[in-house]
Amino acid sequence: MSQSDETPDCWNRIGVWGTESPRCEHLAEVVHCRNCEVFVAAGRQIFERPLPAGYLEEQRRQLAGEETSEAAGSGESVIAFRLGVEWFALPTAVFEAITEARPVHRLPHVAAGYVQGVVNIGGEVRLCHALAGLLEAGEAAPAEDGKQIYRRLLVVRLGGEGYVFPADEVLGLLRYRREQLRPPPATIAEVTRRRLRGSLEAAGRTLVVLDEAAIHQALSQGHLGAPADDREGDA
Repeated sequence: MSQSDETPDCWNRIGVWGTESPRCEHLAEVVHCRNCEVFVAAGRQIFERPLPAGYLEEQRRQLAGEETSEAAGSGESVIAFRLGVEWFALPTAVFEAITEARPVHRLPHVAAGYVQGVVNIGGEVRLCHALAGLLEAGEAAPAEDGKQIYRRLLVVRLGGEGYVFPADEVLGLLRYRREQLRPPPATIAEVTRRRLRGSLEAAGRTLVVLDEAAIHQALSQGHLGAPADDREGDA
C-alpha cells in the first residue's frame, strides 16, 4: 500500500512489520503498532480520503447487477433507508457516499431551519440536515428480535448542492419501474406527500420514493424556525 507524503508508514520500517534499526521507541509501551495512535490516525485518513473518479459509479453498477442489455437497463435505481418508523428512497445517482454514524456538533444560538449541526466528512466540515424532521418521520423503531442496527450518514447532492443526513438504517440498492408506484401509506404526513413520487412494495417493506427536487427546494428555502431533530448521540 502506497503512502502519501503526509501519511507516515513507520510500522513498515521500524514497527512490527519493519526491519530497520533502531526499532520504534514506543513499541515497548504499545506492544503492537495497531495500538499506536499514529497507525490508527493513518488508517482513518485512508478510510476517509476521497473516492477515486468512477469508483462510486462502478460500485453502483456492481450492486445493481447491471448488464448492458435493455432489460437490465429498464427501471430506476434507488437506495432505501429508514428514518424513524418509515422507509424512504432516493435515486442512486444523487448519492456521493454512505458513511458510518459519527457525532453531529450543534451550532449554538443558530436557528437555521432543519440544520442539525456540523459533521466531519472526509476531513471536511459539512452541514448536517435533519431529513427526518423535514419529512415528519416518527420516532425510531426499536430493533427487531435483537437485530443489530447500524446508523449511517447519507451524503447526497441535490440541485447541485451537497447535503448530509443521518439515517437510522440503510437497506441498500433496489430497482423499480414507474408503473409500480402507488399512493403513499396513510402514515405519511400530509406535508411529506408533496415531496415524493409515490410508494412501492419492495424487500418486504413499503418504501416511499422521495422527489429529490422537492427535497432540495424545501431545504434551500430555509424553513427558519423549523424544529431541529433532537436525535444526536451516535449520528
